[in-house]
Amino acid sequence: MDGKRVRHLSATQLIALSFVGLILLGTLLLNLPIASKDQQSVGFLNALFTATSASCVTGLVVVNTLAHWTIFGQVVIITLIQLGALGFISIFSASLLLFNRRISLENRVVIKTAFGQERIGGMGAFIKRVVQITLMIEMVGALLLTIFFHQAESITWGKSVYQGVFHAISAFCNAGFDILGNSSLQPFNGNGAIILTVSVLIILGGLGFPVIIEFFRRLTSNRQWSVRRRLQMLSVHAKIVFVMTGSLLLIGTLTILGLEWQNQATLGPLSWGQKILNAFFQSVTLRTAGYFSIDQAGLTDLSKLISSLLMLIGGSPAGTAGGIKTVSIALILIAVHTAIKGRSELISFHRTLPLQLLQKALTVVSMFVLLVLGAVAILTFSEQDSGFQHSLLDLVFEVSSALGTVGLTTGITPHLSDIGKIVIALCMFIGRLSPITVMVALTHHMNQHDVHYPSATVMIG
Repeated sequence: MDGKRVRHLSATQLIALSFVGLILLGTLLLNLPIASKDQQSVGFLNALFTATSASCVTGLVVVNTLAHWTIFGQVVIITLIQLGALGFISIFSASLLLFNRRISLENRVVIKTAFGQERIGGMGAFIKRVVQITLMIEMVGALLLTIFFHQAESITWGKSVYQGVFHAISAFCNAGFDILGNSSLQPFNGNGAIILTVSVLIILGGLGFPVIIEFFRRLTSNRQWSVRRRLQMLSVHAKIVFVMTGSLLLIGTLTILGLEWQNQATLGPLSWGQKILNAFFQSVTLRTAGYFSIDQAGLTDLSKLISSLLMLIGGSPAGTAGGIKTVSIALILIAVHTAIKGRSELISFHRTLPLQLLQKALTVVSMFVLLVLGAVAILTFSEQDSGFQHSLLDLVFEVSSALGTVGLTTGITPHLSDIGKIVIALCMFIGRLSPITVMVALTHHMNQHDVHYPSATVMIG
């Protein structure tokens, strides 16, 4: 009977269960005394929170990663980040390919669902390219960061390599975990080499694997096409991702510059060049990364509010990012433009998009809004007795960071109550899988058929 149930699990349920299994395994390992420098168990809830944050590539922590965890604990965390970014089933399938084994039909369906692919064919080649590109980008990033950290900190090459590898994986996977101390990249906010290298890794990880694969394929094509022609040949999805990513990065940079230029707690003390660099990095990290080069608690209230909105948007589909996703927001903007123009179809880059996509986008946005309101409402009551005063805006910032799997915080994460930790952990899990995936995984559909009803209309506005 149990075997039948396993075989009848949907792809969505298998994806959700693989994350649950990964989180539980990470929890057990991090709860071991050997994982903590004081040789004491960190406690089940703290281990669960950390494992969830790592597996869901978020970066929110209740204990300092460098100060608390041993090398064993840190290796467990970075392994969870890598597996969480690519997906446990994807790693398992890639391992089968490495030993010339075939990927089962069930695993092909799961990979297709996880990465939002339209066809089940070619999933073996697709996951192989995902792993290859991931390793290539992380290796290049690790090499550069190793050199830059060695130059900046004057540390041994062994420690530089460890820091380079750890932060390259964490940055590309948009995780935000660091082994630098309590201040993330603040000590390096004047080091353009480190800040820009981490920025590129974050941006690439947030584009989504299908877009990265398509972009590399176009650039390396043997056809004698100009770069402009190669970009024009990109799919509508890739074009939307690039336009939205670039627009959000620009909007975020200009907003942070305008609001924080004279703020002595953030950009104020920096030179104009460093202000631009760190405003750009703040905009980049809001794409679900979690690293920071300026004090998040020192941001103005308006900056915190706008940052919360950008964190909720998150990155792009089928990648390491969480949140509503750039394409969902783009579809809503396209729908607004279409309504203003009086058109009845969604048009983007001279192509018509199905209305079902807009329905899904509106569903995702609606669910995220409800989740933010619900989580903030619970935290408002649960944190009253924690002994720390948290403003409503800081709670919104924290919840937005968790749902967007960003990892930024104004400093309240370590002071959360047990209920608060559970709420934020659930937000990270839901944000990584998306609310729709979680709802579908919890719902068992049996012999459901579409039922068509007579048409009706309602008044809007």
